[in-house]
Amino acid sequence: MKLIIENWREFIKLNEAADPVTIENIKATLEQAGGESYIVGGAVRDELMPDAPPPKDIDFLVRGLPLSEIAATLSSLGKVKEVGQAFGVVTANIDGEDFDFAIPRTSEVKTGEKHTEFDVKTDPYASVQEDLSRRDFTINALAKNSAGDIIDLFGGQKDLKNKIIRVVGEPQSRFREDPLRMLRALQFATRFDFSIEPKTLDAIRKNAKDVKSIAGERVLMELVKAWTKGSDNTDKLVSLLKDTGIGEAIFGDAFDPQAVKIEGDNNDKTIGNFIAFFLKGGNYNIMHPAKEIVQYLELAHQAAESRKEVYEYAAGQRERLPLIANVLRQLKMTQQADKLEKALELPLSPVELDIGGNDIMKLGLQGPEIGNAFKRILAAVHNGQIDNSYNDIIGFIG
Repeated sequence: MKLIIENWREFIKLNEAADPVTIENIKATLEQAGGESYIVGGAVRDELMPDAPPPKDIDFLVRGLPLSEIAATLSSLGKVKEVGQAFGVVTANIDGEDFDFAIPRTSEVKTGEKHTEFDVKTDPYASVQEDLSRRDFTINALAKNSAGDIIDLFGGQKDLKNKIIRVVGEPQSRFREDPLRMLRALQFATRFDFSIEPKTLDAIRKNAKDVKSIAGERVLMELVKAWTKGSDNTDKLVSLLKDTGIGEAIFGDAFDPQAVKIEGDNNDKTIGNFIAFFLKGGNYNIMHPAKEIVQYLELAHQAAESRKEVYEYAAGQRERLPLIANVLRQLKMTQQADKLEKALELPLSPVELDIGGNDIMKLGLQGPEIGNAFKRILAAVHNGQIDNSYNDIIGFIG
């Protein structure tokens, strides 16, 4: 199934690993301009994980150059977008790939209740150590210098080996600085099948209500990463959302997510999990999901309730029904799944019948009578009264 999911598209697309030649060219260019460059964060983490695919997103930390000079230097390699200057970041598209370049952060001060309301302090001459101390988790507080040496100040490599998610510094204060880190902890635990260190987990429980300040789009991004990159482990995500109170805090008291395992591409995994998470309740609208995704959920509600025949609500929706049936079956809604799959063997709309409107008009039917005839024919085919054949249909309505 090929599906374009509007704003979701950026969260679930697959990228090729960055070209090593491009990386070396970037390092050399920054060094010639007088800067020190380090690869930081997830790219270093993933490189150290034996089962992880090659890093796709490469983030650089650059010392010794103000942000404006970094932008000017990179402009010789590609197109520079200075959209993140308030946070000390510029993005450059080089050889068809986007790279983020940041100068060291020295502090983040929360200035309001919203997730985006921060005053970020940066210093191009601050130490790498100071910047890494501002990172979220030990497994992300890793850097690799231009010689290929790993800088690990907080035991990130040990936590990777022991499969642990641990906050850098004091958990309570780090989550209060940025509540998104709590949701990211759950995402990483799901994605890598890691456990969350007890003090970190306790701080998440105590500060769960603060996740209400996170923008819906950011919530969506973390869920999609967990659903796709941690698709075999969504039972852990469900358990953590319930145990920590994060799920209820974001989506309300009625939120009752269910775990499913979806085979297929990232579109299928995203849609299937979205259905399973919100079929039984929860305010998904805060994430501003694309209309097409919501339509899947609405179809799933109709199928789960099973009050109408499938052809009555799913005309033109044939391609969506197998995925919905798969989810319902995993949720132990066996009869509803059977009903969907049986209906898929039959016509779901008048255009799929072995008779057309002109044929019915030749029998003397006009106007609304034609529409009513189609409804009767579909009902008869699905009830097993007649086959979807011209002669059977003519005999039925003639």
